[in-house]
Amino acid sequence: MSLKKLLTGTALLSSVNMLRLIVQFLSLPLLARILSPADYGVVAMAMPIVLLVMLFADSGLGSSLVRDKSADLTAWHSCFWLTVAFGAGLCLLLATLAPVVAYWMQEPTLGAVMASLATVIFLQSLALVPGAALQQRGLFGRIALAEISAMAASVGVAISAALHGMGVWALVWQQVTMYAVRLVLNLVLSPYRPRAVFKWASALPHVIFGWNLLAANVVGFGSRTVESMAIGKVRGAADLGTYGMAFQFARLPWMLVTGPLQYVLYPLVAGAQSDSGKLRAQVLLASKVLATLLIAPMALVGVASVPIFDLLLSEKWREAAHIFALIMPAAAALPVVGILGTFILAIGRPEVQLKLATQSSVLWLICLGGSVWFGLSTIALAYTLFTLAFSVWSLRVILPLLGCSLTDYYKAIGGQIVLAIVAAAAYRTIVYIWPMDDAGAIGLAIFCALVCVLGSAGIQMKSILKDYREAFSVPNLMT
Repeated sequence: MSLKKLLTGTALLSSVNMLRLIVQFLSLPLLARILSPADYGVVAMAMPIVLLVMLFADSGLGSSLVRDKSADLTAWHSCFWLTVAFGAGLCLLLATLAPVVAYWMQEPTLGAVMASLATVIFLQSLALVPGAALQQRGLFGRIALAEISAMAASVGVAISAALHGMGVWALVWQQVTMYAVRLVLNLVLSPYRPRAVFKWASALPHVIFGWNLLAANVVGFGSRTVESMAIGKVRGAADLGTYGMAFQFARLPWMLVTGPLQYVLYPLVAGAQSDSGKLRAQVLLASKVLATLLIAPMALVGVASVPIFDLLLSEKWREAAHIFALIMPAAAALPVVGILGTFILAIGRPEVQLKLATQSSVLWLICLGGSVWFGLSTIALAYTLFTLAFSVWSLRVILPLLGCSLTDYYKAIGGQIVLAIVAAAAYRTIVYIWPMDDAGAIGLAIFCALVCVLGSAGIQMKSILKDYREAFSVPNLMT
């Protein structure tokens, strides 16, 4: 894969996520004016259950298949029929249980809504293997086309249905339309075509791989659910809303940078899983690039969080700005360290990811149990300290598996940590000497972030290109 294709694929998927945020930002006020809080409430009751079941339907087989470089498609066909059968079974199970859930929640409309939303599980299972083929072939333009088309169609259907007085069903059809359009385009655009072939022996290695990945995802989902329930129970809905808003901003680097890069890198890294030298070079290159793009800018967003939240969300969210400033070190570290998960999956060690996810979830919930009684600031500090400490522990586990030392890793990212501290201190000094309004303070933070990223990238450019050629065995940028 050329550098151009790597950058283009990452930029395309990042743009899709950015567009998704913009579309949500623009469509939500319109839908909220037409639909009632009760309509949103019913869907809010149904979606967590649907998403949990979808985790099981998305059984990790697709991620395993992306690593499969064999010309024999028997495993692909076998996994396709497995995912379809599994998705159909879970869809029917959820639809059958929907009336029971509605009775338990004392919400009559919920049964029909949940049964209808269950269809997205089956639609997703049909799209899983064709989507894996698109990812493996590096056809990221087609993936972006499918995502954008699905997004546009779903929003159009939701607004039209809402204007025609369909109430909660506007939100239901929004979800069904999105998954249906994505499925159709994945089937049309994907190079994979299913055949009536099934061999359990061919599918078994992918099932084992997928089971560990599925378990890790379920552990993470469960941890986030318990975290929200604990904060909501002890601190109340208002504090949970404040905490949640801070984390919405904290997840943006992952959504806009690390997530797309992981998706693009995964099939490429899987091809180097048997070459330890190349794998090590890829790890250090990806870590260096992410650290350059994220650590200093996140530090500046953290120190400028109050004017940012005031301008974007209003002053009533100022406490969320303070919470974000406290979790900022963790929000900067996680997307950088998190890219290593791609390499762990690429070398076929999902059980390591499961082990770390389980340890992280259990230890964090213990820390949360001790901090939740003392306020949001204590929770945020506990989260940051825990995340940084566990990141170091994760590095000690992961890096040896990738043929990389802690010393080499810290050399790759350490300069960006120092730069972030200096940039944040410089920003604080400037706004202390010359007080500014919100727009001026945000403009200064953006300027400092650009200087850090562009200056650092310029200084490291020769080194980065050299690392790239070593990591991906290319003689020049045009290969």
